[in-house]
Amino acid sequence: MPVKSMQAEELFVREGEDFVFQSGTSNGGFRTTVYRHCENKMRVVLCRVPGPLCSMNIYVPTIAKDNKGLPHTLEHLVFCGSLRHPHRGYLDALANCSFSIGTNAWTAEDHTCYTLTTAGEEAVANVLPVFLDHVLHPLLTDSQFITEVYHFDATGKEQGVVFSEMVARENSEEDLMDLSLRRLMFADDSTYSFETGGLTKDIAMLTNKEITEYHRRFYDANNATVVLIGSFSDTFENVIQNLPADLVASQGCDSREPMNCSMPTSEKRFEYVKFPSAEADFGSFAFGWRGPLSENVETVTAIEILMAYLADNASSPLAQRFVERPAPLAGYLYADVRMTLPSSITLTFSSVPYSDPNNPNVDSHDDDHDDSYDDDDHGHDDEESEEEDYHDPDIPMLFAEGHFERLLIEELQRIHDSQFDGNRAAMAEATKRFRQKLAANIEDSPLDVMQEVILPDVVAAHFSPSNCAHIGTRARVFDVIDRLAQKPIGFWLDLLQWLIDEPMYHVAMVPDAELNSQLEAERQEIELSNEQSIADKNEHTREIDAAVEANKVNISDKLKYSIPIPDASRISGLPHNHSVIKLDTPVGPAKVVQLVEVDSEFPEFKLHVPLTNLPDELRAYLVLFQELLLGTDLVLPAGVPYGADGRETETEHRIDYVEFDNHLADITTLNGAAIGYQNERFSCSWLDELFNIYVRSPQDKLQEATQSIIHAMMFADFAVERILTVAQNLLSEIVDLKRNGDQMVVPVTTLFTTQDREGCPRWIDNHISLFEQDRVLRRVIEELKAGNTSAVEKLNLIQEFVINTSGGFMSLSAPQGHRDTSMEFIGEFGRKWQNCFEKFVGRNPRSSLCNDVDLSACPFPFPRHIRFPDLAKPLRVQVTMPTLQASNVQISFHCNLYRQPTSTRPFAEQLAELPAIDFYALEMLVALLQRSDGPLYNAIRGKGYAYGAFFQQYMWTGMLAFDCSSASDAPKAIMEMQSLVASLDEDWGEHVTDFEINMTRSSIVYSNASLESTPDSVVANCITSNICGFESAAMYDLWRKKHLGAVKQEDLRRVYELYLKKFADPEFPSVTVILTPPETDLPPELGEFEHRMLDDL
Repeated sequence: MPVKSMQAEELFVREGEDFVFQSGTSNGGFRTTVYRHCENKMRVVLCRVPGPLCSMNIYVPTIAKDNKGLPHTLEHLVFCGSLRHPHRGYLDALANCSFSIGTNAWTAEDHTCYTLTTAGEEAVANVLPVFLDHVLHPLLTDSQFITEVYHFDATGKEQGVVFSEMVARENSEEDLMDLSLRRLMFADDSTYSFETGGLTKDIAMLTNKEITEYHRRFYDANNATVVLIGSFSDTFENVIQNLPADLVASQGCDSREPMNCSMPTSEKRFEYVKFPSAEADFGSFAFGWRGPLSENVETVTAIEILMAYLADNASSPLAQRFVERPAPLAGYLYADVRMTLPSSITLTFSSVPYSDPNNPNVDSHDDDHDDSYDDDDHGHDDEESEEEDYHDPDIPMLFAEGHFERLLIEELQRIHDSQFDGNRAAMAEATKRFRQKLAANIEDSPLDVMQEVILPDVVAAHFSPSNCAHIGTRARVFDVIDRLAQKPIGFWLDLLQWLIDEPMYHVAMVPDAELNSQLEAERQEIELSNEQSIADKNEHTREIDAAVEANKVNISDKLKYSIPIPDASRISGLPHNHSVIKLDTPVGPAKVVQLVEVDSEFPEFKLHVPLTNLPDELRAYLVLFQELLLGTDLVLPAGVPYGADGRETETEHRIDYVEFDNHLADITTLNGAAIGYQNERFSCSWLDELFNIYVRSPQDKLQEATQSIIHAMMFADFAVERILTVAQNLLSEIVDLKRNGDQMVVPVTTLFTTQDREGCPRWIDNHISLFEQDRVLRRVIEELKAGNTSAVEKLNLIQEFVINTSGGFMSLSAPQGHRDTSMEFIGEFGRKWQNCFEKFVGRNPRSSLCNDVDLSACPFPFPRHIRFPDLAKPLRVQVTMPTLQASNVQISFHCNLYRQPTSTRPFAEQLAELPAIDFYALEMLVALLQRSDGPLYNAIRGKGYAYGAFFQQYMWTGMLAFDCSSASDAPKAIMEMQSLVASLDEDWGEHVTDFEINMTRSSIVYSNASLESTPDSVVANCITSNICGFESAAMYDLWRKKHLGAVKQEDLRRVYELYLKKFADPEFPSVTVILTPPETDLPPELGEFEHRMLDDL
């Protein structure tokens, strides 16, 4: 029962009755209370979501009237100290002691949000008043502005945290596209027409006085809304009522005013926008429409469903027209409905083949190789058909003004006129899928999804020109979805026609190989001008050094030890049971079943297959295999059960991949196939020798979903047309990745840190790297177009290998208390597998590949191999990327410290010896050094040299690394890191105190709680624990806690001396990779570097 409302004399009163945000599942939803301040318009929203985690989100609606980045710069400065808590670092120290990994924030076009996620409500109670004080009453000193926002050094080089972040972003294809489209769609004076993050040339003109005035106008208690989401008790209302009255008192500034939602005055609806690119090969298009106000929930939701139908998966109509074709007009597309005012609907087509519209006969794509083939030489019977399939006449004209727009409108009109391709139930089916996915997303990430649901109401209540906006407009969104599911086809046709008839805005993103040189020349001119403007370089340097010194963390010991520590014993994860069941008879490839019993309405099934013995000549085709396995036609033999009713096919039956994709979309919320576990498509941080295929479904659809897995594994038909389509789209994705420094630093580093074994197959991670895949995919495309189908044979051989394998395992999550039902499910899966396997063998009698694995052995722990090369001296490589404006760094070396229990001795006996103490001590030491406002943070980010810097211990590959991202001055960032590491020798007691150790342990409480915060995280943690050699997640948790709890000062000092200190040794055999913009000179102090171009790797 809800508690009684507080009396009017209390600080906050309830605004209306409690209501429930629907979750879409049987738990009914999340009870929510809205409180309003008695004397101003500040609100607190309390949404009760089960689980161990709680989030605090402080929203301030903010707008921009220029490109100086006032909202963004203020977001950064808020963390530097406040009126009641002027000591920099206190907020983050308090947050880290409160079972969290620190505070965070983001800035959007119409709001800024300050956020913290903790384990337990007690931690939120401790941090809330301090965080509010920083938001509402920051110090905003000039010295903070210098380090956090902008300055230039004595050589004219521009620096500052905000500047470093934006210099890396502002000329990227994605950011330029977003800003350009918004400028077309909204009025010139609208906040959506400006870069609220700031453009670097405007940031350089910004003053601290402007930021202070901006804070006065927008950051009044009148304008703030605090949204608390998590497992809050009813007594938490006392925390809200006991906030200091003067802390949340208004100064009289109310920024509420109806936002200008008028149409743009300009009639311009299209623009070409250039972006820097190494090669002028692929561009992109973004289309936008102005939608209804966000508080019109039914119409906005209907648009979201329509856009999902049009573009959500491979079988969607727009994907079929533009992406899933032998000659793709785009590599991929993405639809979004953003809750701007009014809402904005966008369609983005990326990796669009670029040809100069002024000279369309010149083809810039080296992957087509039009003149390389003589079809007669390869025995083609249908030369004209091949030419039409592979060389679409639209491609040379795609960037001619209006051409792509016309293709899109024609396709939308065709869908309308065909009444959704003759399927009158299409939108009812799409609505059901939408509902299913939303419910699953809420179960997976309740804090994030509820925040996204509440946010539009916060902004609309502040700025919307209507009087309909209030907190909770989306509370009953599942009722809205259910009503939409009943709408007749005419409703959806009218909505689609509205989309066709409404004004469409679009931008064409044009790759320009010369633009980066122009930008670099402009940067050098600015630096020269800056340097010439300095009257006294020594005094200039002293001012910057003084600002850095003034902004160092300055928490006294007395203040540190006054920080309250919540009670960790009150925190508990989701109830679950975890067991490993060894089967008497293998079920398909699996000898072992991981059974995770946890209450979830969307259970998951995964089949894991070891790839250890996969022949080397097949490994480079694994990326294609994983993308095609659930994305190509199936050919089912007679006698195979198919569909919801399980009826057997009477004759051989081909299922088009579009039909199969639609079928999977109907019965699953998640499906896929992957090399490794939680990895990227072209890289594996661990487990690259393991292949898995997975589905997640509503409980009543799981049998059908797992049957679909079997069908795909046994009967996927790797047809030339589908291989060609997928290969070309993968290749275009690689081109996109090569433009992004953040995405490229790990793949480049992997080239130099992963050494293959002599006499053994190359590591799969090397085969699937985007550098090798670039070559492999180009070769596959060339061969297929020439009539050479060797790629088909390779994929068939991988399929045979996976099907014939043994020694794998399956993972199944199921509701608690249904173990017998789960075992029946596993038995049924085994029967279906055997039935289909017999059909497969009958069709493929030559199948002989076998993954020869010892069936008597348990697959856990999965073998771990160290791959770092045996270096005699340091290896340093500078890689030039023409698209970069900022640098990215990784320095790594061999550091294999992880130890796991063996099966030969009792677990308790091994645990008592603490064999992995060095691993966990190093884990704690790097966490201590790199926390927000910690030593590494202040040495690099605090001085404005880079946006991000951190150490990382790679357990699976046995490496220790230093990573630095979006660096405006990478050499100084590296030297600051090395200086910090070296200084620890003498300054150890300053940085590594008992307080810092306890604070780090507190943050680890959060990390452990997050592993058991949702059904999805519980399942992932259980799988990981077995792979790492533990019988259960509980034993893995005990292993971690026991080691971390035992770490002492002497352990930290030992791992510093033995491992971390190596970063300060210029002769230690490490690998340093720096990705830089062109014409970047590295100082000799960093050592001698090899110079490479990205395309030469």
